[in-house]
Amino acid sequence: MALIFVTGSDTGVGKTHVARLLAQRLARDGFTQVIKPVESGSGAGRAADAPKAAGKWAEAHTLMTLAAPIAPLAAAKKARKQLDLETLLKLYRAVPHAPCRVVESAGGVAVPIDPKGKDWADFAAAIKPTVAIVVVEDRLGAINQARLAIAYLRRRYDGPIGVWLNAIKKPSPAVAKANRDGLAESWIPLLGESGKGDKSARFHFLPR
Repeated sequence: MALIFVTGSDTGVGKTHVARLLAQRLARDGFTQVIKPVESGSGAGRAADAPKAAGKWAEAHTLMTLAAPIAPLAAAKKARKQLDLETLLKLYRAVPHAPCRVVESAGGVAVPIDPKGKDWADFAAAIKPTVAIVVVEDRLGAINQARLAIAYLRRRYDGPIGVWLNAIKKPSPAVAKANRDGLAESWIPLLGESGKGDKSARFHFLPR
């Protein structure tokens, strides 16, 4: 099974946009699931938004939905629901098998999902994805954000890791070049690039 774990350097960097692009691409090769283990708040960002463009060859699973648009643990406490790594893994493992799967975290990689401090890096280590992708906004500061997020993720997860640069606002040519040069000089693989339109997406680890 092709399993891609999508997390981010922060919230609001475009993880759901990237998950949707990946679902579209993977659906060419076989039935694809997009899984959101936990979702706090309503509106944009739900797993259901990601596979729509992939049509009948993709389906969505949101494993735990929390009403409050705040950090997952705080939202779970407010809803009087149990949220911890073991619970999320149990829900995750109950999802039927699929040839391709995209799993999207809630918020950035270091957001706690367990009262004992475990986070999405621990979740990635448990599910052992084919590759973990850290979505970073393509702007000034992206090199720092990418290095911090990758270094943190590597403390708990020892599998393949790379960065996806997502331009929420188009960076200047100088900033865009510096970001890519900085990743290369830091030995961080650039796995993909995207902007607002789907046609702007570039996959560097999957065939077009």
